[in-house]
Amino acid sequence: MMIRKLFSTTFVAVTALLWVAQAQANTPAWQEASGVMDKTTREMLAVVEDETLKSPENIDRMMTEVERVISPVVDFPYIAKRVMGKYFRRASDEEMQRFSEVFKTTLLKTFAKAVVGFEFERYEIVPPNADSPEPDKQVVTVNVSSGNGNTYVLVYYMLKQDGRWTLVNVMVDGVNLRLTFKNQFADLYQRSNGITGVIDSWESQVSVDATNGARGSDDG
Repeated sequence: MMIRKLFSTTFVAVTALLWVAQAQANTPAWQEASGVMDKTTREMLAVVEDETLKSPENIDRMMTEVERVISPVVDFPYIAKRVMGKYFRRASDEEMQRFSEVFKTTLLKTFAKAVVGFEFERYEIVPPNADSPEPDKQVVTVNVSSGNGNTYVLVYYMLKQDGRWTLVNVMVDGVNLRLTFKNQFADLYQRSNGITGVIDSWESQVSVDATNGARGSDDG
């Protein structure tokens, strides 16, 4: 299933997000967004370096710590709503809330189960060619190298909402994660013919994939 194929890509994107340090930029807005990344990096380093969290029996504790660190940065409800696309208008408040939680669990479980095996080596932040025309929207491009020699080009879409910066989309080597999940949701809807059926299928697949060890323009 497509969700399973997205697990490794999503993990790389979230991992790199958590390792990004402060970057040089041309505007105060860019510097603010980079400062958020710097704080998140320092907090996640403490989690990753805690060996007691890496054993299989402590997966729930790992998820709790990961959630504590990334929840202030990743806007799960915002992303989940856009993953639902046009179908969110057909969803009840309860269904919206439920899918947001299921989608959040997708990312948290993926990261928590894969963090032990990911060998981060180095990263390079690529300065923007021009300032963003909208100060409350910033794009951060990062080249990340892993220990196995792979290099990933990551593009983060940051949005300032209610006075804070949040992550609302990621592209990994040209793959738009939010758009890909959106297409997956639409495909499930066609087969399930209802929001509840989609959520049930998604939740079931996340559970199976987590147990096993888990290009577009939809930018902002």
